Amino acid sequence: MIRRFLYCLLQGEAFSPTLAVARTGLPLVDGNEPGQVAPSGRYAGKALSYGSALLPLLDDDVAPGASVRGPLRELKAALPTLRALGATEATLSLLVAYEGPCHFALSPEELAELAALGLPLEVSCHPGAA
Repeated sequence: MIRRFLYCLLQGEAFSPTLAVARTGLPLVDGNEPGQVAPSGRYAGKALSYGSALLPLLDDDVAPGASVRGPLRELKAALPTLRALGATEATLSLLVAYEGPCHFALSPEELAELAALGLPLEVSCHPGAA
């Protein structure tokens, strides 16, 4: 069994996830506003010097076997606006949870959509898909 979760991490000193959601309609999650006091983690109790949020693009728990092409196209269309709103860093992360061998595939079309974004892609595989 393989479960995939692909998201885009957006960050920037002046990046406001609240404003980005209002302007783009994208479903950003785990947003932190610049200057917000972090409730936990390595910056717990300190004001954040940057804003950040995650944009989920693919989640096999929510939509098993779904294609990532549509969400990647939406991200590509929104990137200029997100950058204008202060997102100076954008990174794609693919997390793969597996039981047994870790084999997964991306279609040529999905690879083309990923490449068209011009963003780095991190891939992380972890045993224990339960």
